[in-house]
Amino acid sequence: MSVPEQQPHTPPPSTAPEAPGVTTEEPGPASASRWSRLSRGTVLAIGAGLGAAAVGACWAGVSLAGGNETSATAAGASASPSVSTERAEDVEGPFSTDGTLTVAGIGAGLEPEELCSGTGGYSDIDFGTQVNVTDAAGTLVAVGSLGFGEKTELGCEFPFTVDDVTPGSKFYAVEVSHRGGLTQTEDELRAGGLAFTLGD
Repeated sequence: MSVPEQQPHTPPPSTAPEAPGVTTEEPGPASASRWSRLSRGTVLAIGAGLGAAAVGACWAGVSLAGGNETSATAAGASASPSVSTERAEDVEGPFSTDGTLTVAGIGAGLEPEELCSGTGGYSDIDFGTQVNVTDAAGTLVAVGSLGFGEKTELGCEFPFTVDDVTPGSKFYAVEVSHRGGLTQTEDELRAGGLAFTLGD
């Protein structure tokens, strides 16, 4: 009996045969294959879009910061009228005045600037004597007092100061003791340096 002749066994190819006219690309990095498939114009368009988005984000941030600064400035501006009002109230509020009262013809034999007091009919004029300021309606609006008297060429001079005079009256009367009020305007009182004289 004869054994049939066996055909030699040929292993199949490790890769599939290439079809005619088809080339196989070598595998490379995925990113390289993606960008290589895009045209240059497309890449430029994508870059321009990303740049515009970045500029827009920066602009929005600057706008928000500017808005906050504007708000703070506006808040400061809104506070300034109240400051101006307070200053105006200081100017229009109570004020002080000062001056001197001289009792003429007394203090004979005293040295200049030596302490002196009212004598005779002026014995009520002395250190601590009350000085009253009344408004046009006769209302007492402030009170002060005489300081120490000093001998001068004219007689005995007493300084005085009156604080917290209420403003707004058409005129005021300044009276020392019960000697009668001498009329003054508000501007005259504010200026101070008043000079009154009793006696000859």
